[in-house]
Amino acid sequence: MRSRRKHKGGLVEVGTLLEGALQQLGMKGVFEKHRLGVACREVLGEAFSRALTDVTMKGSALQLSFNHSIWINEANFRKAEILRKIQQALPQAGVRSITLNLSAPRKPSGK
Repeated sequence: MRSRRKHKGGLVEVGTLLEGALQQLGMKGVFEKHRLGVACREVLGEAFSRALTDVTMKGSALQLSFNHSIWINEANFRKAEILRKIQQALPQAGVRSITLNLSAPRKPSGK
């Protein structure tokens, strides 16, 4: 009777596989920024996230940039809630605080 082969390894999540590949290519930071952006937009909701123009990490501070000061004011009121939800969604990101910024107005592209 033949003995069964022991299965080495198992299934790997696509996200883990992708993260490893991007790290080897030196692009893990881009992937992390994308994951943070997606998580922030999910936490903020549809209407609120339309005003979000940029998401960056500076150390352990998550910087959110908005296109109008009204949205910064709203985010300031909800800062603790947003931080808690981001920490739950991405605990490995190490977000400890949130900084809010007003994004620079875009210049019209024309000739």
